Amino acid sequence: MTPRAVIVTRTRPGTQRSLDGVAALGAIAVASPAAQVIRSRKAFSAKGRDAIAFTSANAVESLVRPDLLADLPVFAVGAGTALAAREAGFTRVEESAGDAEALARFIASRLPEGSRITHFSGEDRAGDLAGMLAVLGFEVTTETVYRTRLARGLTRAAQEALRAPGTLVLIHSARGAERFLRLIAEAGEDALLPGLGFVVISDRAAVPLYAAGLDAQIAAEPTEDSLMAALASVLADQER
Repeated sequence: MTPRAVIVTRTRPGTQRSLDGVAALGAIAVASPAAQVIRSRKAFSAKGRDAIAFTSANAVESLVRPDLLADLPVFAVGAGTALAAREAGFTRVEESAGDAEALARFIASRLPEGSRITHFSGEDRAGDLAGMLAVLGFEVTTETVYRTRLARGLTRAAQEALRAPGTLVLIHSARGAERFLRLIAEAGEDALLPGLGFVVISDRAAVPLYAAGLDAQIAAEPTEDSLMAALASVLADQER
């Protein structure tokens, strides 16, 4: 059977990891990030902070002077975010699987109540990490270090993949789903949506698809590994 195309809508820098995962499954990996990243130019010092929380690799890569914070303990969601933190020079990195809620519980199990935590994040946040940590007795500051905006359009490769039989689309967030649907609409390709298969990292991320009357295969857990496992299952079903 001819390999299926899988459109990866994930925002950089995570795009490449997902492309590599798709290729490893024998599918045709097609990059078409739904958003562009605009990074902050502000530097932060370690003063007044006991620990740092990251919920995305983009937040790590948006820090202007990570060396000023490198001695602080870091708590990160997912292997990709943890790796980005280590590559940025952080040496005390602990990784939590799951989402913001899981990270809050993980931090509470590692730090004493009252610790001062800074959450570096994007303008759009999935989950209220600061609110959950505050309930658990922590002092939390949220610093927005990047924002995203709609991509200028679908890539040419993605436009071609839309018309190929059995094409799948990977979705990593509700915002990403909304933006992908908007890009499809701006390209005038709404009629092609029912022919696409969507593989999504969580039920929350699939809400815009459901609202548009589309179905989706949901990962068992909100992690990249689980998303790839769901994709592998869908690809196997297509081969039968």
